[in-house]
Amino acid sequence: TMETQVNLSFTPEYEIVGAAPTKLTFNAHLGAPLVVEDTAKRSTVSLTAVIDKSGSMRGKKLNLVKQTCNFMLNQLSSNDKMGLVEYCTDVNELIPLSRASDAFKAEAANVINSMRSGSFTNLSGGLFEGVRQQQGNTFVDWDKPAASAPAPASPPAEPN
Repeated sequence: TMETQVNLSFTPEYEIVGAAPTKLTFNAHLGAPLVVEDTAKRSTVSLTAVIDKSGSMRGKKLNLVKQTCNFMLNQLSSNDKMGLVEYCTDVNELIPLSRASDAFKAEAANVINSMRSGSFTNLSGGLFEGVRQQQGNTFVDWDKPAASAPAPASPPAEPN
């Protein structure tokens, strides 16, 4: 049977607050019924996460970003693509735009979980690198290593 119930829950930013009036922030989670989709009919999702890992993101903020990236990663089908750019003082393409195969997802989760906070913020550099990654529209297919070369550390990029 297919479940048709929609669930909505809220989690406060802080577990305990004082008696004085205060502004509260909540995380809302909406659970919808699972829809079995025909991936042939759905357009490919091409996603580049551009992550601020500057010193101001240290601790809970960066941990929440990692959880969110892992959630997004797990929602992608094998027809979708994902890349990851991090920025603080420097800008780094941690994950080139790649097809979201099972092999890719396992390695991408390791990369996401190993992110650490840095120092200053180079927002424009991070944004420009994320846009560049999408404009090139080339991606890595982790299930198709280069036939003419020995097993590379990263699979080759191929056009979409």
